Amino acid sequence: MKEKSKTAARTRREKENSEFYELAKMLPLPSAITSQLDKASIIRLTTSYLKMRIVFPQGLGEAWGHTSRTRSLDNVGRELGSHLLQTLDGFIFVVAPDGKIMYISETASVHLGLSQVELTGNSIYEYVHPADHDEMTAVLTPHQPYHSHFVQEYEMERSFFLRMKCVLAKRNAGLTSGGYKVIHCSGYLKIRQYSLDMSPFDGCYQNVGLVAVGHSLPPSAVTEIKLHSNMFMFRASLDMKLIFLDSRVAELTGYEPQDLIEKTLYHHVHSCDTFHLRCAHHLLLVKGQVTTKYYRFLAKQGGWVWVQSYATIVHNSRSSRPHCIVSVNYDDDSLLLLLLLLLFLIQFNLTITIMMTVMIITMMMIMMMMMIMMMMMIITMMMIMMMMMIMMIMMMMIITMMIIIISNSIQFNYYYDDYY
Repeated sequence: MKEKSKTAARTRREKENSEFYELAKMLPLPSAITSQLDKASIIRLTTSYLKMRIVFPQGLGEAWGHTSRTRSLDNVGRELGSHLLQTLDGFIFVVAPDGKIMYISETASVHLGLSQVELTGNSIYEYVHPADHDEMTAVLTPHQPYHSHFVQEYEMERSFFLRMKCVLAKRNAGLTSGGYKVIHCSGYLKIRQYSLDMSPFDGCYQNVGLVAVGHSLPPSAVTEIKLHSNMFMFRASLDMKLIFLDSRVAELTGYEPQDLIEKTLYHHVHSCDTFHLRCAHHLLLVKGQVTTKYYRFLAKQGGWVWVQSYATIVHNSRSSRPHCIVSVNYDDDSLLLLLLLLLFLIQFNLTITIMMTVMIITMMMIMMMMMIMMMMMIITMMMIMMMMMIMMIMMMMIITMMIIIISNSIQFNYYYDDYY
């Protein structure tokens, strides 16, 4: 009896292991990784995939493991997407409303040192600095929707900074503090509406999840960034009082470095942009790194220069206390000119396209009207010809009847004369 029980248990375990093995093969991971997964990891990754189907009901391409011989362009597209992920200076991640990571690209290991398998299915709060938990919760919480009741799905933009756990070696980790690295996340919160049966105007909104891209700040160490012609660097105290500026600031703003030293950065920023700069300054003091939004910097000869700053707090090597702020700044005027030129070309091409479309439609309408008129003329001529034919037939019938009557009359007279 015991032997049968052991055999049944062994058979059950073998079947269970076989099912887990088949399930692992369906995961979108290399076979070298799936073959080493334990059962808990397989369940965790499979659950994450099923949750992803809520965010993307139509899926992301064909079935996992599907190989196509005929649709070579799709295969090229998937390979291109993989290469883009490798070249992207960041990683893509999808987070459920409860904070569980449904998907994260393998490039996360380059920035955090944590593998894709380790992160997927676990809570993002486990890898975020405790002081940033409230901010992460606020990001995952949708605001009251202001959209029309007829909109079934929409997206809320999100841009935030998180300190995430980094286990890379010090020489590869970049700028870290206490084992955490500042990541700039930008993406959107996906919201879906479900109508209720009570009224077509009533409905409930469901938070589907967060889709975002994370970037390390800055891309490399501040001291290793090569300054181009549209960039300048400054060093400031913690209250943004400028201490040092490099000579490139004169080419971009007209100010010599000595004109700005001992002055606060806020004095040269447009009043409408000071609020966003102050928020970025606060984040910098709290988290150690920040990327500002584009702001307007006053030029010496008048006008404004659009600038974006990558700022980092430098700590004292002895006391480990914050010492100063180092910022690399990008002049965005050349980019704005290119964008304006591109918009002009797009608008110009759009105008030409609209004019051509209107001309083609007008010509087609004229041709249709001419064809209709020709058809009407042909129909009119056919009706006239039919009427003429009818009249000719009637005339022939009348002439024939008259001939018959005259012939009968002559014949009658002939017989009458013979009789009498």
